[in-house]
Amino acid sequence: MQTLFFVILVIHIIAGTSALLSGLGAIVFRSKVKIHKPFGKVYFWSMTVIFFSALYMSIVHQNIFLFCVSFFTYHSCLVAFRALKLKKLHIDQKPTNFDWAIEFFFTLVHIGFVIFACILLKNDRTSFGIISLVFGILGLRSNYDTIKRLRKKLVHKNYWLLAHIGGMLGSYIGAITAFVVNNSRVIPLPNLVLWLGPACLIVPLLIIEIKKHEKKAGKFVVDAKL
Repeated sequence: MQTLFFVILVIHIIAGTSALLSGLGAIVFRSKVKIHKPFGKVYFWSMTVIFFSALYMSIVHQNIFLFCVSFFTYHSCLVAFRALKLKKLHIDQKPTNFDWAIEFFFTLVHIGFVIFACILLKNDRTSFGIISLVFGILGLRSNYDTIKRLRKKLVHKNYWLLAHIGGMLGSYIGAITAFVVNNSRVIPLPNLVLWLGPACLIVPLLIIEIKKHEKKAGKFVVDAKL
């Protein structure tokens, strides 16, 4: 068992390093498609390896927060990946059963985060309770936005690009969060700062990027009913 755990840990570390570097490359070269795509593919598959390896390690070591962050991060990554496959929802394309299954499953997971947060807060475990609550609420908001898109409640013409940007940057926040928390012994900051700091730093940049692309593409014109 220890040998298996060590092997999976090594794989997890390699995939984590790959995700951090390829994710950064995808962000830096976001306007250069030919360079951006290879970085993005490496990032997605690295995050897939991270998700399954982190699930195993979190269960073996009963690390509930590694378990929670793994789900939150991978959901964002899946949303971004599938958004590229759903560019014609405004015409005649329909989401697949796989897309609906993703949202159903992860909605249940994020509701679980919120319930777990309430239990922690009730037992005066404030810091971890706030962390779980924040990830749960952010996750549910992502579920809400994605379900609206799958139901073709579309506003902006580049809806798929906005979903891709939001999902990838959201997952990258989770990846950085996991990195700093796992290295908390050498980072002299409170747990709350380690868990929420990356989100506080990157979310404003995400909002700016989203607003820029929203303005550039414009909205769908809806004929008013007389």
